[in-house]
Amino acid sequence: MNNETQEISIEGTVEHIRYESDDREFQVVILRQDNELRHTVVVRGAGLLVDEHIRVKGELRERKGEKQIEAAHIDRLLPSTREGLVRFLASDLVKGVGKGFAQRIVQHFGDQTVTILNEYPERLQEIPGIGKARSKSIGDAWREHEAVRGIMVYLQSHDISPVFANRIYRHYGQMAVSIVKKNPYQLAHDIRGIGFFAADKIAQKTGIGPTDTRRIAAAVEHVLHQAQLEGHVYLPEEILHDRTQELLRCDDLEVYPTIHTLVSDGRLIRAQGGQGPGDAIYTRRRFEEEYETASLVHELLHTPTKNPPIDDAALVRLRKFFPFALSEEQERALRTVSAQPVSVLTGGPGTGKTTIIKAIVEHAARQKIQVLLAAPTGRAAYRLSESTGAEASTIHRLLEYDPRERAFLRDRVTPLEADLIIIDESSMLDQYLGCYLLRAISPGTQAIFVGDADQLPPVGAGEVFAELIRSNIVPTANLNRVFRQGEASSIVVAAHDVREGRLPNIPSHPQGEYFFIRRDNPEEALQTVVTVVTERMPKAFGLDPIRDIQVLSPTHRGALGNHAINAAIQEKLSKKGPHVTVGSNAFYIGEKVMQTRNNYDLEVFNGDVGVIEEIDTHKGTITVAYDMRSVRYEKDDLDNLTLAWSISVHKSQGSEFPAVVLAIATHHFKLLQRNLIYTAMTRAKGRLCIVGSERAFKMAVDHISGVQRLTRLGERIARLDGQNYMEPT
Repeated sequence: MNNETQEISIEGTVEHIRYESDDREFQVVILRQDNELRHTVVVRGAGLLVDEHIRVKGELRERKGEKQIEAAHIDRLLPSTREGLVRFLASDLVKGVGKGFAQRIVQHFGDQTVTILNEYPERLQEIPGIGKARSKSIGDAWREHEAVRGIMVYLQSHDISPVFANRIYRHYGQMAVSIVKKNPYQLAHDIRGIGFFAADKIAQKTGIGPTDTRRIAAAVEHVLHQAQLEGHVYLPEEILHDRTQELLRCDDLEVYPTIHTLVSDGRLIRAQGGQGPGDAIYTRRRFEEEYETASLVHELLHTPTKNPPIDDAALVRLRKFFPFALSEEQERALRTVSAQPVSVLTGGPGTGKTTIIKAIVEHAARQKIQVLLAAPTGRAAYRLSESTGAEASTIHRLLEYDPRERAFLRDRVTPLEADLIIIDESSMLDQYLGCYLLRAISPGTQAIFVGDADQLPPVGAGEVFAELIRSNIVPTANLNRVFRQGEASSIVVAAHDVREGRLPNIPSHPQGEYFFIRRDNPEEALQTVVTVVTERMPKAFGLDPIRDIQVLSPTHRGALGNHAINAAIQEKLSKKGPHVTVGSNAFYIGEKVMQTRNNYDLEVFNGDVGVIEEIDTHKGTITVAYDMRSVRYEKDDLDNLTLAWSISVHKSQGSEFPAVVLAIATHHFKLLQRNLIYTAMTRAKGRLCIVGSERAFKMAVDHISGVQRLTRLGERIARLDGQNYMEPT
């Protein structure tokens, strides 16, 4: 493939649209110049129509023997000739004209046609067959098209790409220019893909100064948003002030007054208390979610359920259901969670959480109790269904997310129909999803949250599961004893050592369940990871390198980061046959890929891992097989996919793999902490191979993360019951 490019600028008419996505944000069009030369142009975000006259600036590339122009900038123009103007008026761009009237209009008004349409559309009545109503309709359609063209020209003159210019116009309509002029920072709120820094560049072009209150307000909200990406639900006011000052790097900023104004306007919420200097400052949405979540938990706790608890007689029956004896700890846990309206079941790997869930499901079936099972991710839901023999779904599917309305259909008005709801992998519940889930659980329905409190916190803001435990209000059953039928797994034993802060045995024998290959040099470690995945593990244990083995790394960058590992494994296992290129990624059939953001339209979510099973190179589409179903990606959705031979430990939460290869190096030091290593180790179901630095491994085991998430959910639950909150350690 020839990847050489050159800059090019051409003008012409859209003769044909060869391909476009459903939302018209991605198009491949044929552009015809006046000299009858034709060019294939790849367009993003313009929403072009046939017969539209445009000027394109971009890069000329050669792909699979065809030269294509990748459009970077598009100007919508009026045709320069009478013939072009006839075609333009007869096209779908100006409704109500048609070819016959278009010819008569241009013939009658000649070179004055554009002026007449702009300023005197009533004169169209001079044309036989065009009355008052039709002239008004044509004039309105013309003005609308001219307004759109003017908006797009203005936006692109401020270095806004066609993709974002089109999104801005679709969101604001005729108000687009006035909104951008008045407050370009509004774009960071409303337009997907435009953040503070992009809006700030536009603001500078529109003349907004560095100390303008609009800029400071946008920076304050950006800092709060970034804090949420770090997992915090709020920030102490002084920290919010200091981070904003640091972001803007400008003297004489009035940050405190701006915070006070945002609070007065209701855009931010101030709450006394919390951890850190100053009052807690929330975005309105996060405050309302936290307050509502606490209230919903309180309501459920104090509404009895009709479900009979597991008593002595029920335990006798359940003992016959299992081919092995339940431990005393497990039986106590069963009694605890079955007797409470809301409860938490927590414990590490091998302690019997799945056994407890199976026992509860069996008990519910005997008592004719309607049960719903769910988990945050598709893979976790699939595992839950496999282990219990009962149907399980993702939380999004359970709550019936409607992508058209961008809302969950299950809520307080239309709650879930169940007597008992069990949520597995609950440590992944962030503030947003936890709130919407609790909204859909009606008082009187029993809820059991199952998870491992020692794993990494969720990717989103908050940590609902940990806060339920810390509240000291929600009854909690904690499983500590490793309980597994047969011999104890060496992976489980090692993971529990790490959980307790002990350095586990580090075996080097490559035939066991768990072994360590020492490589202090990251480049050598990378080559070893590739060999282990593509040769050694498949040969020694009969594992499929695509479906059975997952590489985990704490970071994306560096010689032993996900990017480098993915490229190296792809070079060994892929790079052949049909493929689609998106940015720096080339995707092949059989490639392991991961979804990187929630896509509610396709019902695939951040962290879902699948395998490419079909590629249409003509349309640029890809079909990915996930655990529970296949999903077809249009060209415009592909930027949400990335290679997944190696993924971050955070993205692996909720999943289990037959074999895990953990890559670890001292240059990962900023991320080396106990709960990260523990989470990585517990993803391995049958085999665990750690490749890299033993020193880095010891650093991680010794390091407890000093960053405590700022959230007050547990405190609010405790206060509603008049109890004391257990401060996190």
